[in-house]
Amino acid sequence: MIEDYGIHWFRRDLRVAGNPALQRNWKENSGKVLGVFCFDKAFLARPDFSVNRFQLFINTLIGLKKELRDIGSDLLFLDVGPEKAFKDLFNNLSKSNSLPSLFTCNRDYEPFSRVRDKSISELMKSYGVKVQTCRDHLVIEPHEVFRGDVSQGYKVFTPFSRKWLEAFKKEDVQQRIKIQEKGFDYLALPTKSAKKLFKMTWNDLGIDNVENLEKYSRENSKKVDVPIPECGLRAALKTLDQFKNKISNYKNKRDIPSVPGTSKMSMFLKNGSITTSQIIHYLGLDYYEKKDDSGRATYFKEIIWREFYYHVLYRWPEVEKTAFQSKYKNLKWDNKKHWFEKWKEGQTGFPIVDAGMRELKQTGWMHNRVRMIVASFLTKDLLIDWKWGEKYFMEVLLDGDLAPNNGGWQWAASTGCDAQPYFRIFNPWSQSKRFDPDGEYIKKYVPELSTLEAKKLHIPILDHPDYPAPIVDHAIQRQLALKMYKFE
Repeated sequence: MIEDYGIHWFRRDLRVAGNPALQRNWKENSGKVLGVFCFDKAFLARPDFSVNRFQLFINTLIGLKKELRDIGSDLLFLDVGPEKAFKDLFNNLSKSNSLPSLFTCNRDYEPFSRVRDKSISELMKSYGVKVQTCRDHLVIEPHEVFRGDVSQGYKVFTPFSRKWLEAFKKEDVQQRIKIQEKGFDYLALPTKSAKKLFKMTWNDLGIDNVENLEKYSRENSKKVDVPIPECGLRAALKTLDQFKNKISNYKNKRDIPSVPGTSKMSMFLKNGSITTSQIIHYLGLDYYEKKDDSGRATYFKEIIWREFYYHVLYRWPEVEKTAFQSKYKNLKWDNKKHWFEKWKEGQTGFPIVDAGMRELKQTGWMHNRVRMIVASFLTKDLLIDWKWGEKYFMEVLLDGDLAPNNGGWQWAASTGCDAQPYFRIFNPWSQSKRFDPDGEYIKKYVPELSTLEAKKLHIPILDHPDYPAPIVDHAIQRQLALKMYKFE
């Protein structure tokens, strides 16, 4: 019989340092902990499946497996859904009387994940295995921020942020932030010490760890069409170090797409290579007063917005498929497919929109200000259902993440929780003039316009031999949008 050991189920927490559930398992089992990742092949058939984001995820998993092996553990990659994967694995382990004493994972908040996790928890209990879950990618969980009683969530960001900050100031939350320091200490361990950190591999249980993860990487990489950036916690911290030096200018620079003024943490947060708690600790972010408009406070507020969208998705899971505001569930969208295709290809005749869509297609990422511009343009100029844009973003974005992506699209379309009012419609000409006045960003991604004077990039271009005229008149489409939202 095998002595007590634990299994940690990795999902969107693909790191060792500062991983609370993994750490709890490690402590309880004196370092005898094994990792598992389950991949459901049905995922490949999802309508919003992203080849490029999947490659980033695979690369992160490969890095995690190597890291676990380097420190004395291992990662078992099972290419079936978790229900079948764990049944097969645990039936096998039970035959040799070698079931784990503890099964851990970090909590997830998406509708599908909650159903899945409840099922797996019941499965573990049927084998007599203790289950422990921890918070990880949220700083404050939905049950900690409520109005009246715990069943009532906030629909407006400002009161939510006040309550969130009250929770953030509490001692237990501050301790969770502070403990991240020990997680970072792990990264500085000497190689010899790190090799002895964990004390068990799958071979000790007679489990053949087939190298199928690498097979997925080889097959998928053939389809990748954007550069895949470095991944994992060390790459995240490298990127965060660069941002740390310019966070003081975040408020002034974050809306200018031609300069590197944002943190670019979203890709790492998606996979759990880093968490918001770690970012807060690393940057030394703290509670701020309402009138604080510094770069640090502005960035901290963006973290709270991210948490807000997760809380909304948790409390109102229907937003995944429909408008949050019931009055906008049946808007009469025009949904012209040929316009949608021009939007996707960056051929609308609106330079700032086309630059954003081409940046997305070429890099798998888009500047946040431009995301708002292209989303407003699709919904309120082209009058195309926000769900079309949301799905396309999930197909292409390396940082595609259900809660913030859905929240951002519903905000832009004025259908969501605390969204901008329907009558606030971005004018793409004034947006480009304000945020890309010299046309640096536009000229980078729309090179056929590189010889034009900057001022000509912010007005309709009607006679260019290589660039299309605007496919719509913004002023006319604005009036049509107002009518659509007012149901006239």
